[in-house]
Amino acid sequence: MELKDEVRSSFKRSHNLARKYYDCGDLSKARMEYLKCARFAEHLSELTPSKRKEFHERAEKFREIAEGLKAGDIKVYTNGIVPKEERKSSEPRTAEDPRGRKDRAKELILVEKPSLRFKDIAGLDSVKERIKEAIVYPFRYPDEYRYFGVRGGGGILLYGPPGCGKTMLAAAAAGECNAVFINIKISDIKDKYVGESEKKIKDVFNLARGYERAIIFFDEIDALAGERSGSQEGHERSLVNELLSQMDGLEAKGTEKRYLVLAATNRPWDVDIALRRAGRFDTTVFIPHPDRTARRKIFEIGLADKPCRVNVAELAAMTDGYASAEIIDICEKAAKIPLRERIKEGKPRREIVLADFERVIAERKTVLLGWYPKAVRELTGTEEAEMFQELIEAGEGYVSRG
Repeated sequence: MELKDEVRSSFKRSHNLARKYYDCGDLSKARMEYLKCARFAEHLSELTPSKRKEFHERAEKFREIAEGLKAGDIKVYTNGIVPKEERKSSEPRTAEDPRGRKDRAKELILVEKPSLRFKDIAGLDSVKERIKEAIVYPFRYPDEYRYFGVRGGGGILLYGPPGCGKTMLAAAAAGECNAVFINIKISDIKDKYVGESEKKIKDVFNLARGYERAIIFFDEIDALAGERSGSQEGHERSLVNELLSQMDGLEAKGTEKRYLVLAATNRPWDVDIALRRAGRFDTTVFIPHPDRTARRKIFEIGLADKPCRVNVAELAAMTDGYASAEIIDICEKAAKIPLRERIKEGKPRREIVLADFERVIAERKTVLLGWYPKAVRELTGTEEAEMFQELIEAGEGYVSRG
């Protein structure tokens, strides 16, 4: 099952549960499920560029419903929200409830057991093996690691260009370990009130400790743990320090770790260097743009449910240097050309042809043409250039093309 299908399935499940809990009068649980719906909708907006606006609007609606349930002043209908006087009488659980903090942590994040596996992701074989050695094998073979005195786990920082599969790799790693995947959006962690962001960080790690196996995934970690400096506000430095403290807690738990941390960034030069020492994110893994073999596989995935007989090897050759997400988007846009012709012009065309792909590709340039040169400029000549040498080498072709 593709990540998009899995998220869509989770979205439907949460929406059904939200309605069920509301009908039973349990507004607290209904609110939690509506917040999950909002998160799943946001995730779908990222995975489905053609419907980004639609899913974003649905996410906003679900958040509005959840806030109304928290205040106790709405009733939920399939067509929206109606006044308080028509709702069932039931008091929602407040933040003062003893279980409130745990519930809040669950509301912050997507908690799921992904069915995604490494075999479902095209290419990146060497990257997958590095991730397996760092977090999958310690979960699968704890006795062997203990016998040889090798400490598994720690943290892994996935870095590289946008749209090239970092989130999917993290979810697949959790799937390989049969672990709960705790997907953190930085926007859900940051809070305008002093001290609240630190509490949320602590809540997330405490939540992970409650599962037999869990992987915490921080996306866009640079936005949460940027380089500490005098220019940062005091509460921002405090937030980074709390994250460092929690990462040190991972080290203190011994060799048999039941929860691990992954993070992803498109801006590795902005991640606090203190997070990259031993015991924290001590393993950095570069996630490159897809090579020709991987692009061919991505086209096969993107066109699996579409009427198309175009040679995917030819399409792979035409998209050298494109990100994985861009290739999926090219498939969607190419499919819309004959779709529009049939609906608006009455043309009987039944398949997507090569000319459709050529038209879409001609109208767009990969975003990596801008990202790689910037990344190379940021790193060249710095003390960290050697650490991120893979990125610099991968970006050389883009610098010359730019």
